[in-house]
Amino acid sequence: MQQLSGQDAMFLHAELDGLPQHIGGVSIYDQSTAPGGKVRFKQILEMLQSRAHLSPIFRRKLAFVPYNLGRPYWVEDAAFDMEYHVRHIALPKPGDWRQLCILAARIHSQPLRRDKPLWEIYVIEGLNNIEGYPPGCFALLMKVHHCAMDGATGTQFMNIVHDLTPETRDVGEAPPWIVEKPSMPRMLGRAYLDAWRKPGQVVDMLKDAGPTFMRLRKGKQDKQFHYLEDKPKTRFQGRISRHRVVESRKFDFEEIRAIKNTQPGTTVND
Repeated sequence: MQQLSGQDAMFLHAELDGLPQHIGGVSIYDQSTAPGGKVRFKQILEMLQSRAHLSPIFRRKLAFVPYNLGRPYWVEDAAFDMEYHVRHIALPKPGDWRQLCILAARIHSQPLRRDKPLWEIYVIEGLNNIEGYPPGCFALLMKVHHCAMDGATGTQFMNIVHDLTPETRDVGEAPPWIVEKPSMPRMLGRAYLDAWRKPGQVVDMLKDAGPTFMRLRKGKQDKQFHYLEDKPKTRFQGRISRHRVVESRKFDFEEIRAIKNTQPGTTVND
């Protein structure tokens, strides 16, 4: 058992009916370069199954403390089924970019089930009419809850499910999988101890509040940033529904890097 950090628990509790907190991405593959010119769904499923032991994201799910007295825990899912999490879909003809975006939007409109490990992968075939890609491509759409994955673990996850050479790497034999049942006394005991620490944490937060307020005030005076009320009006400001729209644009990486270089101390990720 591993308790969620405060930040990860925040992503979980911030989730509303029309505001799911999962993240994801779409990767497109040219399978003509694969042995035999074809990558079958069964091969992808078997590859993921053989590497499930390399990342805790695959097989762990949430266990909630009774009455929500503490942050939830990660526990191994004794009923884990890879075929539930990896789905197989084909685009209808002509298999173009618009159809792929519509499908991705529908998938991301649905929240992840909290009684299962918080991820899904969709193998999407029939990408036959997408500019810049040869006919017969397929895509992997990954959908993971933000409480289970951040930037670093996302990079690690992508490295696990991909090989950098045509040859499949040997990931070693999976160790025995030990499933530990959630211990209610342990979770309640931890929640009791955390409750005793709360007053001290509040005092520490209040100590930091004064200097933080002064920095914010000075930043506003120096015009280093603006208040939220000063934000410009855009088409993206409005009431959020549970429906999603997916689209993309291509940008030259050198242009992004040039923009980054105009602001000392920033990174491309910023």
